[in-house]
Amino acid sequence: MTALLPALLAAAAFDGQAALRHASALAALGPHPWGSPRARAAAQYVAAQFRDAGLADVRLQDFDTAGIHGINVLGKLPGPGPEFVVLGAHHDSAPAAPGAYDDGGGVGVVIEAARVLAGQRARARTLVFVTWDGEEAWSTGRVTTAGSRAFIKQLGAGVRDMVAAVDVEMCGWKGGTPVVHPVPYADPLRPGMYHVVPGWTVAAALRGARSAGATLRVGDPLLPWLYQPGVRSLRVKYYGDDLSFVEAGLPALFLSDSSFTAFYPWYHQPTDTPDRIEAPSLSRMGQAVLGIVDELSRVKRGPPTEPNWFAAFGHVFSWPMLVALALVSVIPGIAQASSRRDGAFGLRLFQAALFGVLFWRHPVPALWVFLLPNVVGGLPRRRALAALAVMPLLALAVLGTVAWLRGFAGGLWIAGWELAIAALAFALVWAAPSRS
Repeated sequence: MTALLPALLAAAAFDGQAALRHASALAALGPHPWGSPRARAAAQYVAAQFRDAGLADVRLQDFDTAGIHGINVLGKLPGPGPEFVVLGAHHDSAPAAPGAYDDGGGVGVVIEAARVLAGQRARARTLVFVTWDGEEAWSTGRVTTAGSRAFIKQLGAGVRDMVAAVDVEMCGWKGGTPVVHPVPYADPLRPGMYHVVPGWTVAAALRGARSAGATLRVGDPLLPWLYQPGVRSLRVKYYGDDLSFVEAGLPALFLSDSSFTAFYPWYHQPTDTPDRIEAPSLSRMGQAVLGIVDELSRVKRGPPTEPNWFAAFGHVFSWPMLVALALVSVIPGIAQASSRRDGAFGLRLFQAALFGVLFWRHPVPALWVFLLPNVVGGLPRRRALAALAVMPLLALAVLGTVAWLRGFAGGLWIAGWELAIAALAFALVWAAPSRS
């Protein structure tokens, strides 16, 4: 028994070298875009590895979109009830890239996580493992994330039993840090509005990674707070297969170790080869994934849509906390102006009303920009703090400019009339002279 213990412990641990071997095997195919014979070979490789990992009901899921034939790969670890958690990545590559990082690393993590989890006999929910074809369908100019859309469609009524999906994207390079990207995606039924991963799902991911001793940040390892109002203000061009789920109103996490301040330099290039990625980085992502899947397999399900939240200090603050902060921020200015006879009270009420409109439409960006100005603008001695109060706005403007120049963003979620209201509300913060 003593001699067997090291082998048992090794089998229960995530093996970054194994994940790297899987990524290398897929990259060895060369570029394998959706619908190509090489993409079929990638799907067959994944299916064989799923079987070797110990998954049940491994099968190929064929689909046709925009005249192109694709193949998803599915397997599962059965749980006691109908509810299930999805763990997936995409096995196709961009047309010119071998795809070691995007998304061979993600597929390697999913296969290795399947092996580890297959050795754990007790699970509260069924775990469904998928690799999707057609994530890079953008190259056709007609559709996006074709395979995951087909997967959701073929779930049919069973989709109501899905607790959440975890999409492992672009991972395994030395310069990265595991992050969850809460990217907003356009709401097809409400022009100008968006869906975003529910706050309870992000909270579960942070708890799960923490319990596994893994690092997981929200959006960016260096700028997590600025990132959140940033992506809710700017239309980010990047996405993963989480797009299909979130647009359908289903909770889904987008995991990667690329971020705004540390983005993989060989993205979609012929140089996206196995020598660019490493086992320790895949292990870091793998440990986070194992913790997240474990937490999602036990967590109480929240609402499918819960867009208004902010993550800070490893926790997620939901809508009631945001409302409380918004109310508290306007109290100093209104209270100070109420004792004045120079029209300041009316200006403060008008400014608070404008802020309220912005907060209702875009809570996170509105709080980011106005929280400090609202508070400082109502203080009797505010000049020394005024420069500090405008820093969040300046930081957001700089982030937006750099993101635009680097091609990360195109367009705004905030409409022109909302920008006009924001400018007026910001000016009114300083309109009433303060008491010295």
